[in-house]
Order: sequence, then C-alpha cells, then structure tokens
Amino acid sequence: MGIADPHCHTTASDGMVSPAELVSAASAAGLDLIAITDHDTMANAREVRDRGEEAGLAVVMGMEVTTAWPAQTHLLGWFLEQPVASGRPLADTVAAIHDQGGLAVIPHPFMPTYFASCQPGMLLRLLERELVDAIEVVHTAPSGATRRARLQRFYAEHGERLGAAVGGSDSHFGAHDLGLAVTEFPGSTVEDFRTALVARTTVARRTGRPRRIPPGLLARQQWRSLVELPLRRLRGNL
Repeated sequence: MGIADPHCHTTASDGMVSPAELVSAASAAGLDLIAITDHDTMANAREVRDRGEEAGLAVVMGMEVTTAWPAQTHLLGWFLEQPVASGRPLADTVAAIHDQGGLAVIPHPFMPTYFASCQPGMLLRLLERELVDAIEVVHTAPSGATRRARLQRFYAEHGERLGAAVGGSDSHFGAHDLGLAVTEFPGSTVEDFRTALVARTTVARRTGRPRRIPPGLLARQQWRSLVELPLRRLRGNL
C-alpha cells in the first residue's frame, strides 16, 4: 500500500515551507505521494510536481478553494491543471472542479466553526445537487470526540454520495506536521491514487500525535492565514 498525504500547503498561500522544503519533508517522512493544495492558487503546484518527480515522489496538483461568503467553506480540488475561481457557491465550485476532470474533496468537515468547514446540513444540501469524490474522515483540524463520531456516522449513512474516505494532515509546516494523517492506497503513483479514489479502496488513518511547532513559527503562520491571505484575496492577488 502506498502512503499519501494529499492536503499540503506552501508559501504560495499560508504555508511556511517552499516547494523544495515540502518535497524534502515528504521524502524524509517516507511518503509515496502528496497533493499540493494551496489556498486559492496553484502558483507553486508545478514546481512541487517537478521537484517531486526528481525526488521519486508522486505529486497531485490541486488547490483548496474558498467558496462564497459568508461561510466561505473550503473545498479541495485534486488533479487540476488550472486554478478554480474562488468566491462561488459550494455546488458550483464542485461542478467547476469536475468540468476540468478533477476530483472534488470535502476537507476537515464538521469543525466547530462556521467558517471554512462544511457542516452536516450544508453537506446534505450539497449532495442534493452534486456528488463529491472523497471526504476527509481523518484530519488534524480541531474537532472533539463527539464531532468525530458524528462524522463517522454521517459517512456510514451517506458514503455512496461522498466518495472515498481519505485522511490528510493539512500540512502548513513541512516536517513539523506532514504525514500526521494519511491515506493508504494500492500502488504508489498518481494514477494508482486516482484509481483507488474512484474504486473507494483507500484507507484513512492517523500516524501519531501532533508535534510541537515552535511558537514563533506558529505565530507567523497565523498572521499569514488570518491577515495576509484574506487581504491578498480581497485585492485579487491570488
């Protein structure tokens, strides 16, 4: 079984590592595949893919799209060649990902926040219009035991419309947080990963406890995420 961390960020959005640092950390962690999913941009996607090829690491190009205000729910697009526009309704964003042959994935669902995370009612309304290709049933975002159990029940009830069960670390810090949640799949290549997603033969799991991130680095990342990135989005610089 190959091991993938299909939810990773770089300095193109609010991550704290360069493409080279991300690929190096993934190789050091023993991963077979990563997906580069910066927020609302694919500026570093091709560089990560090219560096991955040089290092023997499979890379899926994608992005994490911010959907319409006020919820601005996040949605992952995998296997993309071109960026997907942000600021559109969730169902329209799923359709736009599918229009270019990509796969639409629900990241970190049911978090205790209105912003960014798809909630149960919202997800049910989405599934009335559009099917998705995968959902993160294992992730590292803050979520208590009750919400995790609710997610597992939700997937058991609606899995036919939710696609494959996947895990991802939502890595922003490279070696500090990469691979804490992963997706196992038969094979090791980008094509193998896509085949496993479509066939729903993936396995999501955690690999360990969160590692300590230096406070200064964490503070800088939060500033990038909560201040710099929204300003760049408002100014049309993403």
